[in-house]
Amino acid sequence: MYPGKLGNQLELLEVIPDPTSLMESMRAVGYSVETAIADLVDNSISANASQIDIQYDASLEYPYIAILDNGHGMSADQLTNAMRHGSTNPTDKRSPEDLGRFGLGLKTASLSQCRKLTVLSKRDGVLSARRWDLDVVEDKGRWYVVVPGESELSTMPMWNRLQMLENGTLVIWQDLDRLMAGARDQQKEMTVRLRPLYEHLALVFHRFTRDEGKHKAIHITLNGLAIPERDPFLSRNH
Repeated sequence: MYPGKLGNQLELLEVIPDPTSLMESMRAVGYSVETAIADLVDNSISANASQIDIQYDASLEYPYIAILDNGHGMSADQLTNAMRHGSTNPTDKRSPEDLGRFGLGLKTASLSQCRKLTVLSKRDGVLSARRWDLDVVEDKGRWYVVVPGESELSTMPMWNRLQMLENGTLVIWQDLDRLMAGARDQQKEMTVRLRPLYEHLALVFHRFTRDEGKHKAIHITLNGLAIPERDPFLSRNH
């Protein structure tokens, strides 16, 4: 029983959201693929990354989008918490460099485009991996996060590049049902859908892709092509 404001005792009932229904509903928040990827770039910048590489390929049997950064990475416990919905309290005091607020961006942005979100992170050379797989959640009806096996991890996109880092995080989207819905030619469809991404990132992160005061420029690439500097406010024209 719980004491009410009027001195009466209140009965409390715990109502746990159905994971399948809630996660499918959250997928319809309204992200475009550009804003979803930009959310992940936000996370990388908050992790003090100086290099962020975005790679996509739909020519393979299993198309993917992957984002690799050389930020501070996460331990196993930190990664598990990062996969939790609402992992950050918006009322907590945050660093001025922290662009996230509600602890939902990684999950909602990613799952708005795919059914399988895998995150691999290294901290001080120690690798951890976690995955949200909506098919597993639907099958089990529980908030289960998958821990991928080591043999599977070595087959993941950009795995070799993550291995070269002491610290960093690799986010991989697979089973791109929303992004590739109705596509007859997956490679062509992905190319068309991601065509606006290059300029979108250049504009959204214009103050991070050039040296500005105490901030060193962050190098961002898209399939190996560097995101250029942009000055949308023509601040350098005097």
